[in-house]
Amino acid sequence: MKNKLFSLFAVIVMACLGFWLGIKVTMPAPRVIETTRMEECLNLYRDYRSDPDQSKLAISLAGLSLTPKDFQEIIDRFIYYRSRKSSMNQAMQLLEAFRMGLDIKVSEVHSISAFASEPFRLDAEILAVFEVRPDLIEKAFEG
Repeated sequence: MKNKLFSLFAVIVMACLGFWLGIKVTMPAPRVIETTRMEECLNLYRDYRSDPDQSKLAISLAGLSLTPKDFQEIIDRFIYYRSRKSSMNQAMQLLEAFRMGLDIKVSEVHSISAFASEPFRLDAEILAVFEVRPDLIEKAFEG
């Protein structure tokens, strides 16, 4: 009887270990989403709205390795997500899937030169700012 219980226990432990190992091997690695560059873009946008000196903006953008076109694309994406509050829940679900490491196939790609390899990366960083620093977005666009 003890031998059968031990065998059953060993089979259950091995099955659980195999299941755990299978998940670890097949699941993609989670991604870390850094928001500092997007937060800095919002700060630059706020400063630019109060002082529209394009040369000063270009110098600041060069420090972030961004072009003025990249900056415009980033601000346009922030405006897009701010104006489309109804789709924000779906976008946040996509953000969670992206964080888990899943590949997201998008129908329309908005990318900047630094994120050409991952099409959803730009949107993920922008959405993460909505999640982490909504006060910064309000200051940039309403201040």
